[in-house]
Amino acid sequence: MPGGTFKMAFKHLAVLLTCMLAAAANAVPGADESTTTPSVDSSINGLPESLTTASAVNSTVEVSEPLLTSTNQMVQNLYDAIVYENYDEAVSQALNCMRYDRPDVIKLTVDKLIRQQRTFIAGFAYKLGAAGGEDIIRSEFPPAYRMVLNDTFIKFINYQDRVSIELGITPDFADDKRLYGNNDHPHSQNYHWKLEPVMDGKKIYFKIRHRVEERYLKLANNADRDGDYQAYASTNSDTNRHLWSFQPVMYNGELLFFVINRAHFQALKFGRRVYDGSRNLYSQGGNFAAHPELNGWTIEAFGDSSKFVIIRD
Repeated sequence: MPGGTFKMAFKHLAVLLTCMLAAAANAVPGADESTTTPSVDSSINGLPESLTTASAVNSTVEVSEPLLTSTNQMVQNLYDAIVYENYDEAVSQALNCMRYDRPDVIKLTVDKLIRQQRTFIAGFAYKLGAAGGEDIIRSEFPPAYRMVLNDTFIKFINYQDRVSIELGITPDFADDKRLYGNNDHPHSQNYHWKLEPVMDGKKIYFKIRHRVEERYLKLANNADRDGDYQAYASTNSDTNRHLWSFQPVMYNGELLFFVINRAHFQALKFGRRVYDGSRNLYSQGGNFAAHPELNGWTIEAFGDSSKFVIIRD
């Protein structure tokens, strides 16, 4: 064999051996092929495309080896369980995240749900707290979501008017009381409310009970000429007009909530007219989400309220 041909063949053989050694070094015995995280439809009303397949509905998430699962995939798994209202699975995943020191997964998921204005967060937080995850809610959720905890009372503060919902004094002919907005007695328990969860299949709604009196916030049966409903507090709580959900919205860097009635699908607001220094509480007909400054509420949650007193007038 001529010398030049021999050198060329030897060179090719050396390159081939180098490639084979590199491939062997990079191979991991038993490793699965990587999968692609499904894309998410970030619209408020649509579910992610990954949730519309049978495999997504029936899948179970394994986080026993979190170091082998990407953060993005762990967030997607938890997100899918929450928006599908598979709350028991979501709670299991969240507790596993804490067990393996991955609280960031919970916070990232909650932040994503808030950006997409999902109402499911309050239901998830309630189930997580009921399963012993109260400290997770306190550390990984915005403070407003402490509203679901058993030892917590809340105040609703309207964004534009900066006044709170107060129970009226005198009942009407149906034994209902009107609700008003003012800050006449900022340390009064008369502004305090408590959430009571109600399960309806997979869905979770909340009743809103007054702290001092056993009365529950509801909307009237009939709308006014503007299509809005008057809000009342009644001693009964057995209708869909007594059930509420909480849709988060970020506005000017502040976390607000649309407080949405199940029966009428309208959000709470204060009327624009002032009577004796107070505004009446109504719901907003039409597109309430277009005006978070009018229909959005700050929710102030607190557990130790010993400094508050009962003031009835």
